[in-house]
Amino acid sequence: MRIVPLLSLLLMAASACDQVTVPSRGDAGPDSLASLWESVDAGPTNFNAVSGSAADNVFIVGDQGTILHWDGTALLPEASGTTANLRAVAVWSDSLAYAVGEQGTILRRQDGVWSMDVPVTSAVLNAVWANDVAAAAVGEQGVALVFAGGVWTVVPNPRNDNYYAITDSNSGLQSVGSLGVVSHIDLPTKSITPSSLPGYTKLLAGATRSGAGAIFVGVEGGYFFWSAGSATKVEGLPSVFLRGVAVADGDVWVVGHEGFVAELPGGQNPTIVPTPDSRWLVGIYAASAADLWIVGRSGTILRGPPGVRGVGAGGVP
Repeated sequence: MRIVPLLSLLLMAASACDQVTVPSRGDAGPDSLASLWESVDAGPTNFNAVSGSAADNVFIVGDQGTILHWDGTALLPEASGTTANLRAVAVWSDSLAYAVGEQGTILRRQDGVWSMDVPVTSAVLNAVWANDVAAAAVGEQGVALVFAGGVWTVVPNPRNDNYYAITDSNSGLQSVGSLGVVSHIDLPTKSITPSSLPGYTKLLAGATRSGAGAIFVGVEGGYFFWSAGSATKVEGLPSVFLRGVAVADGDVWVVGHEGFVAELPGGQNPTIVPTPDSRWLVGIYAASAADLWIVGRSGTILRGPPGVRGVGAGGVP
């Protein structure tokens, strides 16, 4: 496995909760596919999410207010101004990004500086979405927030499901979470309409746009293509807790617990891609099919995919 020093990053230790440390897998020898992932040594912090707007503008967030920024040359920490655990990040451009987390924390990055927005909830925020004029965040206890006109507003919700991911589609914003909930958030009216995936009452933890629709992933290999209010389950994935999903050049990548990574060409027929260890992988950003960023528990940052990126292929210096 290629270990890449991260200059002199001094990251704060993660809380004992939700931290998993396991030995490396036996298949990660110097000639194995697993060994070809580029791995960043960034200390023990739990990294919870990764997002970007381009190959040279990628953000990683984690526990204790940790924020890292990749500018195409170096992966460096940025001051967040908080010690709250950050659960999600959404990047619109070089000059605009949002991060959310525990204690209702909402951070906004403008012109290279992170600042804290006035909190409107104390609930844990697990996911955030943004464009150039609006944003939305969702979290536990059915909390949903909309940012428009410079103000965050709590969206009344008839249900108290926990939400874990949010994405857009041609039908607007969709948020997913516990018990297979899929809720539509309408930005102009600041309203939410909850529904559920038929026949799936397990937790949905990841979501991303795919064409005109979206892909949702969750517990026990749950993988669904959603479009215009209708969901189709894609079979073939093992019964693993899927936590993150990304689309690159028409192919879908999913990540999950126990170091799980799979590629689905055209969104079908998954191929499992070996990784160096069995830590929980919880987030993925695809700058392109040749440039994936994956983050997870206990300091996990991987860049790949192997065979496209890898030893000798460049990457994190």
